[in-house]
Order: sequence, then structure tokens, then C-alpha cells
Amino acid sequence: MSPDACVCASNPLDRPVVSDLEHSPDRRSFTVHLDPGQQLPTHRNAARVVITAVRGCGAITIGELDTRALAEGTFVQLEPDAAHAIVAGAEGLELFVALAPNCCGAC
Repeated sequence: MSPDACVCASNPLDRPVVSDLEHSPDRRSFTVHLDPGQQLPTHRNAARVVITAVRGCGAITIGELDTRALAEGTFVQLEPDAAHAIVAGAEGLELFVALAPNCCGAC
């Protein structure tokens, strides 16, 4: 599936909803709900990031040129400090996000 296949053109002004926050000494996790067309602008995290698409579809852009489709069941792992942006498709998008410290660089 191409990243454009389920991305719609609208961009609501409301921010995505973050819920189910969990913190432990070695990991943080949360759920992000994006309405159809909603975007998370380019941002970075100091931690290693694992993003799993739980419901809906959309696209993630890593850096400036690497755009990948997000659909139910897909996941993406990002290195610490990797710039990334996300846009939800026409159905909206629910993501599970886990942040882990950059332990030893072996994973």
C-alpha cells in the first residue's frame, strides 16, 4: 500500500488525544488517537521509539524523505533523536507508542 492510499487532505486544528500513559524506570508508553487528517508535526524523542498502528491507517515520515504507510498491525522502530511526523488517513489512526532509553545500541 502506498503511503498516500489512505491519507486524506483535511487537517483539523484539534490536537491528537494522548491517553493510557504508563511510566516505569525503563519505559514509557501511551496511546495516541488521531482524527481523520490530523497530523503530528515533525518532532524528536531522546529515547528509542516503537510505534504500533492499532487501528486505522495513515503515514509516518522519518527524516525528510522516508515516508511509510501505517496500517493496523504495522510497527516502526525509530532511533533516538530521529525526526518524524505522522498524518492520519480517512479513517483516523490509533497508535501505541513505547519509549525506551537508548540502552547499549545493540537493538
